[in-house]
Amino acid sequence: MNTFLRLGLISVASLTLAACTDPPVDDANAKQATVVDGANGLGNGNLRGVDLNALGAMAALEDDKNYAVGGVQPTIYFGFDRYDVDQQGSGTVAHYARHMNANPQLNVVIEGHCDERGTGEYNMALGERRAKAVRDALVMAGVQASRIRSVSFGEEKPAQEGHDENSWAMNRRAELKFPR
Repeated sequence: MNTFLRLGLISVASLTLAACTDPPVDDANAKQATVVDGANGLGNGNLRGVDLNALGAMAALEDDKNYAVGGVQPTIYFGFDRYDVDQQGSGTVAHYARHMNANPQLNVVIEGHCDERGTGEYNMALGERRAKAVRDALVMAGVQASRIRSVSFGEEKPAQEGHDENSWAMNRRAELKFPR
């Protein structure tokens, strides 16, 4: 994607966000990604979603912004039907919290993902809970909630294609993306 197109998408997203004060959650369309504002949704269950396509700029957060810092991949994996951050995931979160606290200009987008099992609606909600769990862990480690956004892709963006436990395990994840 060329720079001009990315700038255009970001401009459209900025105008869209400026026009929306309280976007509704569209429960009728479970295939849409749900974006959660970390500053408004933290800890109170008041999660507000918007259509990812209306947010345009989020589409620019592709894999080139998912980079390892200090040799630690920015991915937290989850057990089947789980959204709690385990010990290994806690180490990854702590590593990136230190990185973000040392670099206050950095913001992060947390993408929640699921494997293909379960309904579309269930997987979108589970992806949202996974992203929220990582967001909450970052906040507990001292990262300001206003620097964190989260999005659920449910089963829509698998890390690994396949219909077996190894593939499913790679797809049950939350990824930290750092927009430039």
